[in-house]
Amino acid sequence: MILHITYEDNELPINSFKWTPSFELETQHHHQSFEMGLCLSGSGQFYFGGTVYPVVPGDIFVVNILENHIAQSDQGSPCEFVFLNFDSGLLAKEEPELMVPFRYYPFHFQNRLHGNTDSMERLRSMIKQIYVEKEERAPGYRTAVKSLLMTICVELLRMSKDEISSTTWLDGMRNYEHIRPVLQYMDQHYQREISLSQLASLFHISQSHLSRLILEATGRKFKIYMSTLRIQHAKRLLATTVMPVTEICYECGFQSMATFYRNFKQFVEMSPEDYRRVMLTIV
Repeated sequence: MILHITYEDNELPINSFKWTPSFELETQHHHQSFEMGLCLSGSGQFYFGGTVYPVVPGDIFVVNILENHIAQSDQGSPCEFVFLNFDSGLLAKEEPELMVPFRYYPFHFQNRLHGNTDSMERLRSMIKQIYVEKEERAPGYRTAVKSLLMTICVELLRMSKDEISSTTWLDGMRNYEHIRPVLQYMDQHYQREISLSQLASLFHISQSHLSRLILEATGRKFKIYMSTLRIQHAKRLLATTVMPVTEICYECGFQSMATFYRNFKQFVEMSPEDYRRVMLTIV
């Protein structure tokens, strides 16, 4: 079952919420967001496909894009989680290497992190702090939340390198190095008209293999990811310039106003004009 994630803050695609799994085993789902869950109390099980992990307080679960999963509480001891889910594009744009633990070899494919190491204590503290920042929304909270998330992902990256064999690490890094230049090229040239076949030819990768790598790395198909990059640019221009919407449309790489409006409303859930008015009100 596909779960469609919407972000409560369009400027910060990171959700933080508390959740108590049902006592009944529900249908597994997947989504196009990275996810982490910290068990605060209670006990239960966490299912990832056919793999089942026990759940106890302090456990952290890492969920990959498109990975089927569901948690279940034990009768008489409901477990409470703090969950984070966030757009993989945050990592791709900041430092794509941070996606490696989520995509290629998450801790021997063990989704459950547990124990009382210094690293685990830091992770628990930062996950809780993100929840508090999102709840209180004090001045600068967006920067604080993003900074905490990036620090969490750096910690995960370093833990993954420490906990797996050098061979596995190198295999994972080869996969990452394969897709990194493609993502960088897309990030630098999204204002142009680029096709998947052109990218495949440029990087000497088969079109089907490249399509799969992009989906695995970003959680989005090629066309949707390109639209995401263009919409992010459009949002920046709408919020920080007085450029006419028509000019913004073509500046961002869209080939028609109709396509621009359709994509903008799909991703931002309002028109470009309404988005500009909202941003002017905030400022």
